[in-house]
Amino acid sequence: MPLSSQIPDEQKDQVLDWLENQVLNHPEYGKDIKRTLKKIEPRVNFPEIDLEERFDAKTKEQEEKLQKFLDTQRDKENKEYWENKRKWAKTEGLITDEDQPEFEKWMIDEKLGNYERAAKMWHEEKVKAAEPTNYSDVAGIQLPNEPGLFQNPIQWARNEGLKEIKALRRSN
Repeated sequence: MPLSSQIPDEQKDQVLDWLENQVLNHPEYGKDIKRTLKKIEPRVNFPEIDLEERFDAKTKEQEEKLQKFLDTQRDKENKEYWENKRKWAKTEGLITDEDQPEFEKWMIDEKLGNYERAAKMWHEEKVKAAEPTNYSDVAGIQLPNEPGLFQNPIQWARNEGLKEIKALRRSN
């Protein structure tokens, strides 16, 4: 025998009033109780809970769309930034298309985050100074061959200085 048939009508009304006023409209737990009742019996209709659920679903959907858009924009800007850095390094002649994968792996291994500075370092390491091509134009250093220069250089320098001083005095 169901419980509702054992309770008199007056008490049923009081219990229903109590449920509505004290339990379902409780400021802290009312919404949770309504959600629980809706899970147990989906046909129960609480318009404020339905509206809130639809609003939450719509808000979550909008937030996901916004986050996806922001992630896409961030990725696009990041790719554009790195492409500009690669283009700059190639324009400056610091790296080539063939060197790029190896260079970027080297950057990671060396823990370098500044593409421009790393490209300059890479270029300095990889490119050697050019060998001179004008060997025929270069003449050897001609050392003076004065008597006494290599036997006593200090005395030779004093004598040369004295000669110049005398020459200056004569010209005055």
